[in-house]
Amino acid sequence: MLITDLKKYLNRTGFYPNRNLGQNFLINSSIASKIAAEIPGQGSVLEIGPGFGSLTEKLLPQSESLSVVEISGRMASFLQRRFSDERLNVIRADFLKVDPSELPGYPFMTIVGNLPYYISSPIIFRMIEQSFRHVQKAVLMLQREVAIRLSTLDGGKDYGKLSLQIWPVFTVEDLIDVSAEDFYPVPRVLSRVVILNRRSRPLIPEELYCRFRRIVKVSFAMRRKTIFNNLKPLLGREGVLELLEISDIDPSLRAEQLPPEKFIKMAEAML
Repeated sequence: MLITDLKKYLNRTGFYPNRNLGQNFLINSSIASKIAAEIPGQGSVLEIGPGFGSLTEKLLPQSESLSVVEISGRMASFLQRRFSDERLNVIRADFLKVDPSELPGYPFMTIVGNLPYYISSPIIFRMIEQSFRHVQKAVLMLQREVAIRLSTLDGGKDYGKLSLQIWPVFTVEDLIDVSAEDFYPVPRVLSRVVILNRRSRPLIPEELYCRFRRIVKVSFAMRRKTIFNNLKPLLGREGVLELLEISDIDPSLRAEQLPPEKFIKMAEAML
C-alpha cells in the first residue's frame, strides 16, 4: 500500500496507528518485495502482524497457503476486505497466546513478519517451541539493536540470552537494513531484516535443551557478576565449583566471556 493510499484510508476511517501495539506500517514496496523473495513457494506460510498488508500483498501470489495473525480487529477486517483470495486466512489473535495447531494452514514451513519491537524477543522464542518444529525458515523485521543481539555469538555486550537460546536450533543471517522513513508513522529506531534457518540437526539434544536454557538465563542474570556468582544461588558454592571444573571454565570469568560451546558443556555436566 502506498503512503498516499494509507493516509487516505486513515483519514477516511479516523483510525490512528497505536504505538502501544507497535503499529509502524511498512510503506516501502521494494523492501516488501525483497522479504517476499526469500520465502519459498511451497508449504504453508504464517505472517505475524500484517498491518495494512504491505508484505501480504507480495506473499499471497507466491504462496500455497498464507495465514496472517493480526491482533487489531480493525486491521483484520481491513485485510479481509482488501484481499479476496481463498489461499488467505486472516486470524484476529495475539500471536503470543495463539495455539498454532489450531490455525488454518498448520503446520507452517515458513514464518514472516514485521514484528512489534516491544515484543520481538518473546515472538522469536516461540520459534523454538515444539509446536513450531516444522518451521524451516523465518524472515523477520526487527529493531536493529535486537537483530544485532540475535546474531552475536563472539562475546561482548551484545552477546547473551537471545542469541544463545536460538543458536542451537537456528542459524541467523542479516538480509537488509531498513530506514525509519520506510515506515508510517516513522519510528524512533532503525530496523533490520534477518533470516533464521533451522539447522538440519540441533546442536544440543532435545532432552538437554531445557537445562541449557536455564543455565544461560541464570549465567546472564547479572551481566557484571562472574559466572561463579551468578550460578551460586542455583547450585551452591561447591556445586558451582565442581561444575566449572568439569567444564574447564575459570570461575572469575563473566558469562559474556564464554563461547557458546561452554554452556552446552555445563548442561551436559549437570546430568
